[in-house]
Amino acid sequence: MRRRLAWLTVALALGTALLADCLAGDRPILLHLRGDTYWLPNVIDHAPPAGLAGDVLRARMTREDWALWPPVRHDPTAVRTGGAIEPLAAPSHAHWLGTDDRGRDVLARLIHGTRTAVVVGAGAAALSVLLALALALLAAGRGGAVRGGVVGACDAISAVPAIVVVIAAQGLIGRGGLMAVVVLVAVPRAADTARLAVAGLERALASDFALAARAVGATPRRVLLRHALPHALPQVAIAAALTAATAVLAEAALGYLGFGAPPPTASWGELLRQAQDSGFAWWLTLPPGVAIAGLAGALGALAQPR
Repeated sequence: MRRRLAWLTVALALGTALLADCLAGDRPILLHLRGDTYWLPNVIDHAPPAGLAGDVLRARMTREDWALWPPVRHDPTAVRTGGAIEPLAAPSHAHWLGTDDRGRDVLARLIHGTRTAVVVGAGAAALSVLLALALALLAAGRGGAVRGGVVGACDAISAVPAIVVVIAAQGLIGRGGLMAVVVLVAVPRAADTARLAVAGLERALASDFALAARAVGATPRRVLLRHALPHALPQVAIAAALTAATAVLAEAALGYLGFGAPPPTASWGELLRQAQDSGFAWWLTLPPGVAIAGLAGALGALAQPR
């Protein structure tokens, strides 16, 4: 039951990340304007309605025109501090989770912040797995001094807490975008994953089926890739889930400290930072806190052995 709930949470996050533009935005999903129908004008800039959004687009629509809007009709990046929209407004019919300190809709930023978290988590997991497998195959395939060097380097990197490396490096290089966060999380985690993969490969290489493969003439490379590698992948998959959880927490922590995704990119950590600056308004604290804990907890649950 716990793993099913974890998979459901991860699937919900992935779906929200993929469909963020269709769930929250001030541009329609489907638009019929002046006799022409435009599909996904919220992600594709069709020539006639390009740049038209929100109230400007509605003002140009006649009775014959129609549009299919996202459920949350607010641009997550639009800063509005005047007129009818107030900064730090409590939840209302117009803004279901209120607004932040710049008048932006919190629910829209929460939805698009899911994309930021998923991109960082998936990117860090994928990069760490690629690096870890490359190092593990090199160490297990060559052995001797090469293995000792690879394992020693991984031990040295693993001795430093990943979050310390992320914060320190991000502070030195400034706002490097999401890719910087992905790399800075993936490299330390790749060291831990590589050590697990090396151990798994070496156990597989010493097993009876690997010895039998060698006996019938299989090359060392074939034994390593065809017979040993599949037995190490389950451990690597568990490590990848833990890496994704670490990346989600790291991105949120960096956003909270002001070193996360560059503006105006939505981030859960940024919402928490705004909550602190605004006296911990609950609509800026509770939703992103639940989202961070839910996704990181679900990924951590998937990293637990069955």
